[in-house]
Amino acid sequence: MLAHIFSHVLHHVLEAGLIDPSEIFIDGTHIKAAANNHKYKNVVVDQKAKFMSEQLDVEINLDRKKHAKKFLKPAKKGEAKSKKQSTTDPDSGWFHKGEHKEVFAYNAQVACDKHGWALAYTVEAGNIHDSQAFPVLFAKLEPFSPEFIIADSGYKTPSIAKFLLEKEITPVFPYTRPRVREAFYVLKTLSMTSILTAIFVQRTRY
Repeated sequence: MLAHIFSHVLHHVLEAGLIDPSEIFIDGTHIKAAANNHKYKNVVVDQKAKFMSEQLDVEINLDRKKHAKKFLKPAKKGEAKSKKQSTTDPDSGWFHKGEHKEVFAYNAQVACDKHGWALAYTVEAGNIHDSQAFPVLFAKLEPFSPEFIIADSGYKTPSIAKFLLEKEITPVFPYTRPRVREAFYVLKTLSMTSILTAIFVQRTRY
């Protein structure tokens, strides 16, 4: 019902020409679920692979081969892990809210244009990271043909950046100082930052 109302309003706003989808802003927020934190069961689940991670690793190794560099070691496959599942609201996820508080919650992702009109949204379990929720949200945004997608550091991954650049969409992320020790992760981050900076400058000039 709510999805139908949202689509109906969005349709009329589009017809009125009030939306400018050239720049789309996305962000996520957590919403506490109506679930008792003490009523849950432990379930074992397989860890999902990160968005486009395998494809990105293949292309990085091909580039390293061209420059006579050693291949990167393959990432360790995620092992099955135990997680809490609410017995009153199993669709929610166990979310660490700060250092000392944990609750069952949902992760709502919303995308807006520069005027603040909501263009699309998704709702995931609270333990789903913003970057993992991005592909589903983007599928709803692609028909708008955006030129720029502006997002916070939760979406700043090499995989998402490469994915958007291949679709000729400029990702705009905040600068974050590399905090990992592994050289190849630092290399990925620095290389992608250089690419994004060069493309942004080029588009701004011309």
